[in-house]
Amino acid sequence: MQGAATAAIAWPGLAGARQAAPQSRLFRHGVASGDPRADRVVIWTRVTSPAGATRVRWRIGTDEKLSNVVATATVQSSPLRDHTVKVDVPGLAPGRTYYYAFDADGDTSVIGRTKTLPEDSVDRVRLASVSCSNYPAGYFNVYRCVANRADLDAVLHLGDYIYEFANGVYGDGADSGRIPLPAGEATTLADYRLRYATYRTDIDLQAAHAAHPFIAVWDDHEIVNDAWRGGAPTHKGSEADWRVRQGAAYQAYLEWMPVRESTASGMRLYRDFRFGRLVDLLMLDTRGLRDQQALLRDSIGVKAPDRTLLGADQETWLFNSLRRSQGAGTAWRMLGQQILFAPLAPTGTAPQNVDVWDGYPAARARVFDFLEREKISDLAVLTGDIHSSWAMDVPRNPFRGYSPQSGAGSMAVEFVTPAISSPPFFAEARYREASTLLRLAAPHLKYLEGDSRGYMVLDVDRKAIRADWYFVPTVEKRSDTETHAIRFVCERGSSRLASA
Repeated sequence: MQGAATAAIAWPGLAGARQAAPQSRLFRHGVASGDPRADRVVIWTRVTSPAGATRVRWRIGTDEKLSNVVATATVQSSPLRDHTVKVDVPGLAPGRTYYYAFDADGDTSVIGRTKTLPEDSVDRVRLASVSCSNYPAGYFNVYRCVANRADLDAVLHLGDYIYEFANGVYGDGADSGRIPLPAGEATTLADYRLRYATYRTDIDLQAAHAAHPFIAVWDDHEIVNDAWRGGAPTHKGSEADWRVRQGAAYQAYLEWMPVRESTASGMRLYRDFRFGRLVDLLMLDTRGLRDQQALLRDSIGVKAPDRTLLGADQETWLFNSLRRSQGAGTAWRMLGQQILFAPLAPTGTAPQNVDVWDGYPAARARVFDFLEREKISDLAVLTGDIHSSWAMDVPRNPFRGYSPQSGAGSMAVEFVTPAISSPPFFAEARYREASTLLRLAAPHLKYLEGDSRGYMVLDVDRKAIRADWYFVPTVEKRSDTETHAIRFVCERGSSRLASA
């Protein structure tokens, strides 16, 4: 295939930290891929052009020089989608590594690498789990470390890909030059688009996207802090204003993220991914469809039996998907979601945090009822949001009918990934003090570390899930240094964690 020379990047494992790719004139926000399936994958780029529509050619092939192209076509960018280009490439082989690039107006992008999902016969899956990338709070060294890995099948981004705050509200990038645009809080479609554009200029984020397919879902800061389906505590304006803002945030997310877009009306980011007969991954939206958080210590509001965190349609979809996975004999089920799932407040007491599943006990009870009724086993909950690292057994009631020694009573396990760059959980003294009490009071809590930023790697085979936490020493300067912190293992059939 003849075409413009493509800017090459050194693939992970070849030479340590990757250097910045040569600056492209039109493709300044890099490339990305995501939502892989066995026969297709989404590829993404953006044309940095002040003009109107631009013809863009995409290529995908089996070698990193793209000398063996297996599919190519042209598409047209448009200002109606902020000049982003997203292609759902069909007809690919399962469990295969592919390379792709974009060309336009005599310019070309870097080559990205992606991978399709395996079909039935697969022995191992390895996933990285990340969340909470805050541009002004520090450098994206975690993304660099993830980019440097050659052993990943995909990256799970569990939310807070951007933050809506004005600079200085939650991280100040004045000294580092990492000031997110626009200058104020993002509230409009133009604002959210510009905020994504700022983040996607980061070379370490670009490197992670170019190296691996992402499977992503939003949290609250892609909209506004503590968002729910009808508003947010800091949102100023009417319900109609909220609908406009929420719709703008959703549109910008779809434009800028390599996610497959649903044809259903309304917001739908929940979806599933099948890694052969080894893992069924269900990505949940615990922000856009939820009821409003109850007032802190409002026991009546918290316990209302009809309150929902997922919304009726998503809850039904979740139960049907788990039932189908168990019936198909798939080894493991995973839930990729945002907020702490395991109970922390003793039954009958008011929760200390109503923004997590503790604040929606009726919704969580319906999940537990379903797991028990359908005998759903080998379930792992993957969580972000809280800027800290946790490992927990997940019993219905950790304080009665659960044995921390044997794990009896646990129905699942939960792994929480730390932040990429947002301030760690223990940065506030009140949380550090609370965590000391929590360690003593919560028998199902096996690990809690709230001082470090980093990521997790989930190594899955038919016998066990191994969760490894990796921490970076700093976000105040660029670095690809990381340290392995700890490993926990869940053996199949046990629904409990053991340190390793």
